[in-house]
Amino acid sequence: MAEPSNARGGATTALSSQDIGKPAVLIIGGLGYIGRYLALYIHENEFASEVRLVDKVLPQLAWLAPEFAEACSQDKFMQADATREQSLPKIFTPTKAAEYTYVFNCGGETRFSQDDSVYAARSVALSLTLARECARRRTPAFIEFSTGMVYKPPSSSTISSGGCTETANIKPWLKLAKHKLAAEEGLEKIRKETEKQGGKEELRYAVLRLAHVWGEYDNGFLARCLCLARVYQKKGEEMKWLYGRDLRINTVHVTDVASAAWAAASYIARTPSTAPELSPPSGRIFNIVDRGDTSQVQLAAIIHDIFDIPTGFQNSLISTFAKFNLESVVDDVNEEMLQPWADLLSEKGIKRQGPIGPYMEKELLRDNDLCLNGDRAMRILGWRAQVAKMDVEGVRKVVESYKSQNWWP
Repeated sequence: MAEPSNARGGATTALSSQDIGKPAVLIIGGLGYIGRYLALYIHENEFASEVRLVDKVLPQLAWLAPEFAEACSQDKFMQADATREQSLPKIFTPTKAAEYTYVFNCGGETRFSQDDSVYAARSVALSLTLARECARRRTPAFIEFSTGMVYKPPSSSTISSGGCTETANIKPWLKLAKHKLAAEEGLEKIRKETEKQGGKEELRYAVLRLAHVWGEYDNGFLARCLCLARVYQKKGEEMKWLYGRDLRINTVHVTDVASAAWAAASYIARTPSTAPELSPPSGRIFNIVDRGDTSQVQLAAIIHDIFDIPTGFQNSLISTFAKFNLESVVDDVNEEMLQPWADLLSEKGIKRQGPIGPYMEKELLRDNDLCLNGDRAMRILGWRAQVAKMDVEGVRKVVESYKSQNWWP
């Protein structure tokens, strides 16, 4: 008997009875920080009939912890560059289903302070290439991850009223954010273009604008802070933050990002494109943030409790100087911190440095509030952060996760 074939002419494997009716899932950037947690969330809840993880990095080089072994197993993985159009037929052809139901774009350049050309090639081009392919295949849901740093830094009245909503003024304050916004605008342009074609193609998408993402094995914003704290602990010195204690650095746990992505995909797939709540300009955009309204003073208190070091804030004169001399300030910090970190690793016998460290990017030292209002995601998607706020217990778990992987000195 001949094997059943999918819509693109390739051989498929028949779905098991328990998988019938479940969506087939494609995760681009599936071995990245958000991608692996999304894969784990889907795996643990048995949400999908099949999952494909596409990444340019091999699993052996992705710093995967043991709990991701099954969710990110080799049989689910495909090494490919999704910005290359010639790779798309292979990437978008499932093993079992006729087509993928949900496509999540967790890929793109996540490092700060890169050249514009890097973000344009690795982030914007990726998003638009995937969007065009999803439109051509009429994928039921395409989910794009963006950042809350696309908003104009909010006024004090906006902060006191709950933060930036999805209709707040736009003024990206990082190069990464500028290109995330370009990708968002490109998606909406593609959607409008396909709408004019009368149904031949259709882009059904949502954009998730994220607060600072954190959690176990974090290698981003929080990781840098923790590594700096470890150096200050070793040196027996006070750790001081620039700018005010009330500067907002809103957060969201990575497991909640995964559940929000699934909620968004489910919503987009079942909701008619003409639904009023999806109307432009912000109908397909959702802020994803916890309920803790995290600020610098809260993080400072957490650092104090965990590392038992004094914490505080630089005076306004020093903060003002830093604001106008960021490059030299960052160079001084890195020169002061990188060698002691290397010494700590050596003392601990850690020969292969993990994906964390105290290296500071100047773009991370901006005097801008990241303050998001997440009410719309709760109201429309029915999503709610299960990790309500960043706290001492949660951050301790992050440090313990580093220790378990022999990253932490």
